[in-house]
Amino acid sequence: MNTAQAICRCLCAAMLLTGLAAQAADDPGRISVLEENDGVITHKDRYYTQGLQVSYLSSDLTGHEVWNKVFDAVGWALPMYRDSAGVAQRRFEYIPIAQAEFTPEVLDISTPDPKDRPYAAWLYTGLHLLQENNQRSLNNLEVLAGVVGPDAFGSQIQDGYHNLVGFHKADGWDHQIGNRAAFQFSYDYKRRLDLDFGSRYQADIIPEAGVSVGNVYRYLDAGAMLRFGNALDVDYGPEHMRPSLSGTAFSDYRRLGGSWFHWYVYAGVQERRMFYNLFIDAADEVAPQGIGSQPFVSDFFGGASIFFGHFLRADFVATRRSKEFYGQDGADVFGGVNLTFDP
Repeated sequence: MNTAQAICRCLCAAMLLTGLAAQAADDPGRISVLEENDGVITHKDRYYTQGLQVSYLSSDLTGHEVWNKVFDAVGWALPMYRDSAGVAQRRFEYIPIAQAEFTPEVLDISTPDPKDRPYAAWLYTGLHLLQENNQRSLNNLEVLAGVVGPDAFGSQIQDGYHNLVGFHKADGWDHQIGNRAAFQFSYDYKRRLDLDFGSRYQADIIPEAGVSVGNVYRYLDAGAMLRFGNALDVDYGPEHMRPSLSGTAFSDYRRLGGSWFHWYVYAGVQERRMFYNLFIDAADEVAPQGIGSQPFVSDFFGGASIFFGHFLRADFVATRRSKEFYGQDGADVFGGVNLTFDP
């Protein structure tokens, strides 16, 4: 059984998790499809060039016996997950499939420049345990598992899309980072700080801190997001793919008012102290000279979230990521679109 088959079997088995979620009539689970791509806002096709994620957010699990035992078990090691922390609600986010792709700046040479970023792709599945405490803070414990390398289908996905839209083919995928199992464990803490802005509209600041370990990324992060609009109580910001600062998929549409249209705009920054980035630090497998990763990486981002009643949500974001390796030609710029709807 090859790596791809093993992942498919894991995905099928993990799908059974969704059957354990409580399905309250006024709080159903929700499906999200997130697409991040440099082609959204720039003509350049390089560096972090593509990210796609499909996820399922459960309904509120605070009354569910099985899932409460899971959260309580986590709370034995992490006090912020205990009942004594002031639980407002508990949810899980299940990611049946996600993929990220990375390419060098120049795509039309068969042997990539050893001083440029290597080709790489990551195919994975994941689970988040989300606990909100006192309706003011959010804890996100996350595990991602999958494969990096040719079995992640980076070449097939990118070349297939380029053929579809008439773009040129990337010629260097034969030199991508090789196959390996890939695991990522992360924890993030967010706190909502309200700003007094009258009764019609709201504003808040959401500081965040987190840590990630594994053989994909290892880093510490800190950041903050400023938001303004009339739907801030619903969540802690829109979801982005790691390592970006993310509000996660957590949301409670029961907190929306009766109007069919709600919105907010946001802007933020995240600073990461990088200790390891597989997609850069494993470059010496492709070219012996290799490249060196930058120890500090910053993301600056802004966008908008729009709610059409309780049935459809659309998030838009533009991100500017500072240089991730020495010799990189400028910052990485990409956009994202996330659609969320009832299943």
